[in-house]
Amino acid sequence: MGFSLSSFLGGAAGAGSRGIEKRKDTLQREKETAEARQWQIATESRADSRAKKAARATATREAEEQIGTLIALGLPATEARAVAKNGKGAIKVAIGDLQYGRENGVNAASYYTMGQKGLLQGDASSNIKAAEPAGLTVDSEGIRSMYGAVDEDYNSHNEQVRAITNKQFKLTPEDPEYVKLETQREALYRDMSEIAAANKANNKDDGRKFSEGTVRATIGGELNRQLLYRGMSYDIEKQVIVGMEGDVLGANIASLKTANIVRESTKSVDDQFMRDSINALQKNAIVEIRINAAEKLRENPEIKTQPIVPAADYIKPDFESTLTIGQLVRIPDESSPNGGKLVMYIGVPGMEYLDVFKNEDE
Repeated sequence: MGFSLSSFLGGAAGAGSRGIEKRKDTLQREKETAEARQWQIATESRADSRAKKAARATATREAEEQIGTLIALGLPATEARAVAKNGKGAIKVAIGDLQYGRENGVNAASYYTMGQKGLLQGDASSNIKAAEPAGLTVDSEGIRSMYGAVDEDYNSHNEQVRAITNKQFKLTPEDPEYVKLETQREALYRDMSEIAAANKANNKDDGRKFSEGTVRATIGGELNRQLLYRGMSYDIEKQVIVGMEGDVLGANIASLKTANIVRESTKSVDDQFMRDSINALQKNAIVEIRINAAEKLRENPEIKTQPIVPAADYIKPDFESTLTIGQLVRIPDESSPNGGKLVMYIGVPGMEYLDVFKNEDE
């Protein structure tokens, strides 16, 4: 069989041409893939930027609302913003002080002041350095006196309760050591209740039973336990929640559970300051949960049109098991024109469905 050089060269040229075209196609696909990936990265980056911007806007709006609350309670704007710079915990404490003062006829705002420093330079008569802000000053002694002294009959019990609380701080209710300490605490509460009953029978002026430190430690310790179940914790010194990572709803549900537990455990002692502090914790949590619900409804308005859950179903445990914490559902309501109302399922005993869109206080 003959060999044609011209045929061989023609075939080689054809194969080379096809190889070049194949490489061109491969490069084109790689280019298109790279461009698509760049577009995807840019899109994700823009979405992430928008989400962060929205989160900052929400945080700023919440901070401004809390500053507005401080101002409404009598704190000057400069002092209110100085308090806000110290974080949410500081804001909550200040709001609690101002509310307590207002309810008891005390100007608690006077305990929060902006100090000034003015240093003399050279001739005091002619060369005085201008006064500069020295930051926020909090009159802790004044605040403690506002809350009033604890009756001496309860001082020893307060110290013991605080010691127990400190030991329990990072323990869970399932821990045997926690159970042992809780038994001791309950015995102290019973003793305090008996002292109060005896004082009342003898017409003795029965003042405060719990000190400010004991109240904060008792509530803070239980709040820390409830937060630990959700992967968070409570810094009792700074009075701030740690590790929240955007789970504001979970943190506030932990606050509601804390309010229920501490209220039940301390009710026999019947201390007004403890009650006020528990109520303030609960009220603040409900306000923030309602803000969360309003944001959900704004983002998903179709929630309003979901069918009403039959009355026979929504109170059943097996129905609750189908819901997620924070879910908005419509339940029967005879007072409503359409026979239903929108509530949030939060799963807190005695407060499973929170009426998040009503205006009156809880």
